[in-house]
Amino acid sequence: MKNKKLLTVLRALGAFALLLAVCLSGALIFHSYYYELIYVSGTSMSPTLNGTEDDASGSLVDFGIVDAHKSALNHIKRFDIVSTYYPDSTDYDAQGNLYKNAKKKIKRVVALPGETFKVEKGKIYVLNGTDFELQPATFKTIPSQEEDYTGKDTIAPITLGEDEYWVLGDNRKASRDCAFLGKPIKYENLFGVLVAIEGKGKLYLKRYTCPNCGKTYSAKGGNVCPNCYVDLTPEYDVGNKQYHWPTFY
Repeated sequence: MKNKKLLTVLRALGAFALLLAVCLSGALIFHSYYYELIYVSGTSMSPTLNGTEDDASGSLVDFGIVDAHKSALNHIKRFDIVSTYYPDSTDYDAQGNLYKNAKKKIKRVVALPGETFKVEKGKIYVLNGTDFELQPATFKTIPSQEEDYTGKDTIAPITLGEDEYWVLGDNRKASRDCAFLGKPIKYENLFGVLVAIEGKGKLYLKRYTCPNCGKTYSAKGGNVCPNCYVDLTPEYDVGNKQYHWPTFY
């Protein structure tokens, strides 16, 4: 009798372990193939997200996942953090084609398509009828909202087109964003919406890419394209990942 009970318990534990393994495997596959992995480059989103002043091997940075599906891009809300390209010559050529080595930027959406808004001392005001209403923020910025925001506040109210967004970095003084560019980004420039930061990892040099011909080269090779004779662009990735409980956005 005791042996039968023990066998029943072991079978139940085995079935539970199998079910758990299947669920974890499914979650891992979904995570890896449904979302895009990203890491935080630079300090423009400090103190919310932590990157490094200059990309260099061994630097410790945040990493996480973004949702690049249309369902996410079509439902962006104010203060969502997005991964985006910029509508200028740093990311697109004269014909409007995205460069092969274009680098995604991580910024916060502060104004949405069709809105008229202004930014004063880092605070966001959106026109509602005849009055500008303050949009309360739950995140911190650098500098704090009592300090100088010269260069990031709007000189006058701005009205966005139906496919335009205004994005800023939380680290206002160290962010190349819409205020720096002097123009909004468009829907077509958006890549994804930040879902979660999952941990920290160390940057390592993955390879070099030629900004002219797009060819890639080993990280152990030289830093000049042998075909175009132009400086190669280093591409980094994150290793030695240390996961923590996800911070969702």
